[in-house]
Amino acid sequence: MSVVRELYVTTRKLYEKVTQPMPDNEQPRDEYIESVDLFLQARDRQLKDLQPVEEWSEAERQLGEETVKMNRYIDVQLGNWKQVIQEELQGTRHKRRHMGKYEQKSATASAYFFDSKN
Repeated sequence: MSVVRELYVTTRKLYEKVTQPMPDNEQPRDEYIESVDLFLQARDRQLKDLQPVEEWSEAERQLGEETVKMNRYIDVQLGNWKQVIQEELQGTRHKRRHMGKYEQKSATASAYFFDSKN
């Protein structure tokens, strides 16, 4: 199988994966992101082995065009996910910062007031 065909197949699988909604729960989301990352790593290796476009056959050129179209959608979707994850992280940081103000700190001896009655 040519490198262009392998790249197309990997991109197609990645495209199908990113068209599915990202899970809301932490464990499935981590697995989902990990599988997307594996596809991206495979594509990166295949792109390094890709020969110049001038050497492609007509069928490979068509696969290349379809790959580019799918890649545009993938880029947009990954950008949207990045934005969502960044917003969630900011919300978590904000919550931690504000919750820290309300946590009861350990009191020192100088903070106690003793009322003595004679």
